[in-house]
Amino acid sequence: MISVFALPALALGEEQTEDSATAQARARDDTKNSGAPKAKSLGKDVAGVFVNASVADSGYSPGFVMRGFPGGLTLFDGAAHGFAAQDVNLSTIDHVEFYKGPSAMLFGKALGGYGGSANYIRKAPTTESFARGTATIGAYDVYRTAFDVNAPLNDADTLLFRMTGFAQSVGSFVDHVRSRGFLVAPAGTLVLDNGDKATFRAEYHAARFVYNDGLPAAPIFLHAPRSFYAGEPANEHETPNSADFTFTYEHAFDAAWSLTSVVDYSLNGSKYGWFLGWGYDGLHSVTLGRPARTHQASRNFDAQLRLNGRFATGDVGHSVFLGLEHWDYFYGHDETFSRDPLPNIDIGAPIYPLGVDYSGAQWSNGAARAWSRSVYAQDLIDLSPQWRILLGGRYDLLAQRETTFDPFGALSGTSSSTLGKGTRGYFSPRAGLLFRPDDETHLFAAFGRSLIPNISVRVRGGDAPPPQQDTQYEIGFERRFPEFKARFEAALFDVTRDHVAIADPAAPGGFYSLVTGRQHSHGVELHLSAEILPGLQASSAATFLHAVVAKDSNVPSQAGSDLLGAPRRVFSISLDYKPEWDVLRGLELGASYYYASAAEATLPNVYGFTLAPQQMLGASLGYRFDEHWKLDVSASNLTDRPNFISSGALYRGEPRSISATLSFKY
Repeated sequence: MISVFALPALALGEEQTEDSATAQARARDDTKNSGAPKAKSLGKDVAGVFVNASVADSGYSPGFVMRGFPGGLTLFDGAAHGFAAQDVNLSTIDHVEFYKGPSAMLFGKALGGYGGSANYIRKAPTTESFARGTATIGAYDVYRTAFDVNAPLNDADTLLFRMTGFAQSVGSFVDHVRSRGFLVAPAGTLVLDNGDKATFRAEYHAARFVYNDGLPAAPIFLHAPRSFYAGEPANEHETPNSADFTFTYEHAFDAAWSLTSVVDYSLNGSKYGWFLGWGYDGLHSVTLGRPARTHQASRNFDAQLRLNGRFATGDVGHSVFLGLEHWDYFYGHDETFSRDPLPNIDIGAPIYPLGVDYSGAQWSNGAARAWSRSVYAQDLIDLSPQWRILLGGRYDLLAQRETTFDPFGALSGTSSSTLGKGTRGYFSPRAGLLFRPDDETHLFAAFGRSLIPNISVRVRGGDAPPPQQDTQYEIGFERRFPEFKARFEAALFDVTRDHVAIADPAAPGGFYSLVTGRQHSHGVELHLSAEILPGLQASSAATFLHAVVAKDSNVPSQAGSDLLGAPRRVFSISLDYKPEWDVLRGLELGASYYYASAAEATLPNVYGFTLAPQQMLGASLGYRFDEHWKLDVSASNLTDRPNFISSGALYRGEPRSISATLSFKY
């Protein structure tokens, strides 16, 4: 369920729109496929990717930091469902592709950004008939079931159907934190007489949980009891729900040219609680201040038309990729604010209110909308068997509108009604050069630029803020050793992110921002995999990077501070063994080790306040009884390290845990 190395689309062979690294990821997935990616291991064996999340056996994808920056927009089959990352239920996912470097903003993949984006490829109907299911029991009251049913609906295999689903209840080592939810996702494909394919997919997801706030970023909380909850459970019940509908039509004109159209429509809504004064009192308590409740909803529409083709001009071959995209996103919110603050919560003897009084509450509301109309094109030029050139670009006409009505000044600190608007065009070029001295060796250099809208960022003057713009340079090397079933990859990268939103020093409440910041990351990625003994597969990845704030007009200055979630060194190694002796046939053994160096806990960095290195040792045991039944047992964090991470708040990683999953397929 793994990944994409940074190799850009220069290495395209038979496929015009998918780079060779993606194909390699598919091949690696096939050797590990157990029905869906695993949350505890996803991304940990990918160079340049740091799992910046308190990973639990939750059935949902963790969050990622790629090349020093938070992962870009969440992509589903290449389409984004909004302007931010979102929870992904892994039961519906076939595999995950990690786009890094210039591959991080493949044209036709919607707006994205470097260092990278995770693209979740969802399960699609096939001509095979099967029924799969899993039942999982794990530490901290994990109970989960998932199913996956696929069947042709006629003898000609021209009408295909697939249904995936999920239900779970999960507790936590943190007091009061718990969740339950379900998902159902039917999909159908119609294959026409001329070979055209039309696929319709729907998904509905609902959940209810108490959110884990984490801990305020102060050294004292590194020593708080691991079960301590730094919030008010009565105010922090969340009820997210979402629906998504996707229609895809694929048409092949001939063996060289094909056209794909994709229309995706998604709706999301939630109610959740938070606090205006959450933090640390400098003594022994968490401050909450005035509680608030928010009701928010969003709608996202994405339509793409993609044309792939091949042709030749003399001895020079061309693989072209052309496309159009329309993207429209709307977000609305309204808040209710209690008039009275809540008492502080003592770390050693926490007392939580039984409820929150919202009588005579204050309120605010607002809405934001952004849309883009885009055209993109790229040409992969085969100059010779050894040399390839990639030239491409994308033009986005981006428009943004935002209103905020805050008559009591609860959000902004003063009564305000604001309007932000603006329309502007942006060009994002992409280029690269590939040299292949032989079939097993690739060397490449690449350049790319992308943009990410600064949605819900308010600046004085009423104009919409410019989007973040990322510029990246990269060189890399790949060498395969077929005789040893081995592959070695290395890449050097340099990423600059401009127009980062920072707090306006003239607006202490944080309501207004300045879009003047700059962040910079550079580093090296290494990956090595090999079959070191018959049946024993080893994979290792290493990342060395330095990601810092390069420019900041705020006070105190953040310039020179390491970015949060960007440890300078990350290493991982995994071993998977399938004995080839008949007496042990069906047995699978695995072991893994993950290390991330010390990381900063706050931004700006505070001298002496860093998080200890992360270390996680894991093991797994699987046994396939027959072609239908399999049992998997996995243990994580065997040394029971706390493994703190920081994203502005501190989160303690999951303690030592074990889970067992029984799978069947018919």
